[in-house]
Amino acid sequence: MTKKVFISYSHKDEEHREQLEVQLAMLKRNGLISIWHDRKILPGEEWKAQINENLESADIIIFLVSPDFLASDYCYDIEVNRAIAKQEEDRTSTIISIIIRPCDWTSTPFSKFQAVPTDGNPITLWSDTDSAWLDALKGITRFINEFSPKTTVLIEESKKDKFSQSDQILNWIEDTEITLTHRKVSQVKLSDVYVVPDMQIETKLNSELPNIKSTDEILKSPVRYIISGEEQQGKTSLLKFYFVELLKKSYLPIYLDCKNIKKSDIKIILKKSLEHQYIGLSSDEYLVQTKKVVLLDNFDEIQLNLRYKNIFLQNINEYFDFTILTCSSSFSYVSTEIPALEDYNFSKLLSLGNRKREEIIKKWISLGVEESIDETDLYSQCDEIKTRLNIVIRKNIVPAKPIYVLMLLQMFEANAQLNLELTSYGHCYQQLIYQSFEKANISTQDFDKYLNFLTELAWWIFKNEAAPNDVQLNNFFDTYCEIYLPVEKEPVLKKLTSHAILHKKGVTIGFKYPYIYYFFVGKKIAESYSDSDEVKQNVDTLLAGLHREDFANILIFITHHTKDLWILEKIKGVLNSLFEDQNIATLNKEQLFFMNDFMKKIPELVIEQRSIQKERDEHNQRLDEIDRTNSDKQEESLDNFANINKTFKGMEIAGQIIRNRHASLTRHALSELANNGVSTGLRFLEYFIKVSDAAKNEIMKIIIIHLAEHPNLTDKEVEKYAEHAYLQLTYSVINGVIRKIASSIGSKEAFEIYSHLAKEKETPAFTLIQQAIDLQFNKVLKIDSVSDCVNKLYGNPVCLRILKELIVQHIYMFPVEYKAKQQLSELLGISVRGQALMDQKKIGKG
Repeated sequence: MTKKVFISYSHKDEEHREQLEVQLAMLKRNGLISIWHDRKILPGEEWKAQINENLESADIIIFLVSPDFLASDYCYDIEVNRAIAKQEEDRTSTIISIIIRPCDWTSTPFSKFQAVPTDGNPITLWSDTDSAWLDALKGITRFINEFSPKTTVLIEESKKDKFSQSDQILNWIEDTEITLTHRKVSQVKLSDVYVVPDMQIETKLNSELPNIKSTDEILKSPVRYIISGEEQQGKTSLLKFYFVELLKKSYLPIYLDCKNIKKSDIKIILKKSLEHQYIGLSSDEYLVQTKKVVLLDNFDEIQLNLRYKNIFLQNINEYFDFTILTCSSSFSYVSTEIPALEDYNFSKLLSLGNRKREEIIKKWISLGVEESIDETDLYSQCDEIKTRLNIVIRKNIVPAKPIYVLMLLQMFEANAQLNLELTSYGHCYQQLIYQSFEKANISTQDFDKYLNFLTELAWWIFKNEAAPNDVQLNNFFDTYCEIYLPVEKEPVLKKLTSHAILHKKGVTIGFKYPYIYYFFVGKKIAESYSDSDEVKQNVDTLLAGLHREDFANILIFITHHTKDLWILEKIKGVLNSLFEDQNIATLNKEQLFFMNDFMKKIPELVIEQRSIQKERDEHNQRLDEIDRTNSDKQEESLDNFANINKTFKGMEIAGQIIRNRHASLTRHALSELANNGVSTGLRFLEYFIKVSDAAKNEIMKIIIIHLAEHPNLTDKEVEKYAEHAYLQLTYSVINGVIRKIASSIGSKEAFEIYSHLAKEKETPAFTLIQQAIDLQFNKVLKIDSVSDCVNKLYGNPVCLRILKELIVQHIYMFPVEYKAKQQLSELLGISVRGQALMDQKKIGKG
């Protein structure tokens, strides 16, 4: 049996810890031990929780004793005390002390346990340290061989050896249910990549704010739950996670797939399931257990009529106080027809938001290199992949379900041979569609037939601005079969609707997910533009309505399908037409002079002591909240509001083209497109500054009216606060637009294009945009580059403040060495508060 060794030490004894691992290498290689210490904590993981969890599960706890170890509050007060208590309470572990350096260890509580080398002579005092370590190793080996930890059990002591989980259930728990390949590991297990999803709890109170919780909250309260979700939302994987976690909490879970249930007799069902999931546990023994849980999967697919569904659940409720039931989203609407569900708590499984997507990406990147990956590399790779992933998923296009995220990560990993007619992202969308075809058992020789059919159906829906009803669908099939070789309506629709490509909603039938619809509309336009006046007219309609989310997305998909330059020229034409009567904002100190006094009054920035992962989590949480707030909004703005939306959408499309075509477009074409995109954003900014200045008095009147509701403020204070609020709003928009331009237009591969533009234009605005792109896409803080920016922005307090915020945000989101922080602090005039302390105590003990 492999025994788990936990090493407790001061980080000032890092070399001795490394030497100990060298000495233990043979024991580890022979499978006698596994080793854990806090350097195995992955960047971003909660270090205290990791230490506590591994300390509790350790069989052998080794203290590397030195003056620094005794002086460390965490080592001595936390780890030592818990290890001693664990040894004395239940003897599930033993303690070994290795005396590294001379210190007064004999007066400590752990002096009564084994100590090595011989007689507790410190290793550093031996004339030959190799001999000292060999002596210590002999003692450790003897203690490891002699120690037999007292095992914990799931049920009462008399039955501890009677049963265990079957290999079948253990294999099922680790099965990802899709084939995943990774270049660093031979087999990807579910536990390798699983992240615990969030859920929205349904409440009877009318609240605009959704009640969002992690699904692991359910494990804290053993009652009855219904978790609904769409197909492939991860409901079964969640139950696998619960199965493992419940075992850890000494529960006895049993999993029932309701798709296979045809009878309501619970005892027969339990007997059969227990035979598959446990060895040596009968249904009679199981039913008398107090800590048992039933996991009911796919309840909406149970093969019982309404009456017997209710009887089945009544039987479940009689035997189980703790039940977790999953079902489709649609079933939750008819669940009121089953009285036995009355006291169940309802919640809805959510897709993976920004925070959860980052978590799963980090797990994927770390596979096979968990112990060696550098923190800087981890976060840089994570953000690079997350950017690519977000381009494919995009809001409301591809569902951010775990299965889609994993398939896309695998595509990025595999670097599959791309279809030359498509961009890399277009290829990803096509692969997702092909995988749906394969699941629908569509033969590869029929792919073209189905692709053409879906292309024509998508075009019909686009032209008619609605999905067809049954009559219209019949007419569509008749027309289609006159133009192309005939297809059989019923078999085609059955395959496409049963595998989430098409979707029947009421009396109409349309595309299940937006990305499939956009893909095929874009395909039709890309293939037919040069030959069809109708298609050309509709492209003009798309461009005129660029402020609409669906039109902008279709245009993006066109860029995935074609390398023809007509789409490039069309996008450039739209960008050039927006705010064409405005100059390009330079953001020089003369233009922003009116804000100088305001900039002097706002507090100076400070680089505070912050956890990088916590900062990233909070950033992702804010993005998730924005996504949830705006998920159902379709902007249909008019006049200048429409032009503002067109500006941002147009920049995004230009950026997509740059990122997709950087290798095939000429330098001139890339530079021209980048310049068009940046200039459009800066023309809008010029318009905003002018309008804001002209409307200053009106804006301040509105703010004053709101502030006047505070009776404690004098008229002068109200006016002062109003002006401050106005200037803060103006500054926030300037800052936000600079960042938006950079994120929309930027590209890692084409960075030299932006550097060339910044040198050519020589304005503060272009300087800031170049720096923002560098930080966002290259992920590296270059002191020389920042110094050059500071010199160019000298005497411009607004732009210098934006630069400082960009730098500070990067420091919070990525590891930066303390020396570099000191240089930046001096360069930017920002104090580094508590940073040395944070770097010294990165893991929390010294």
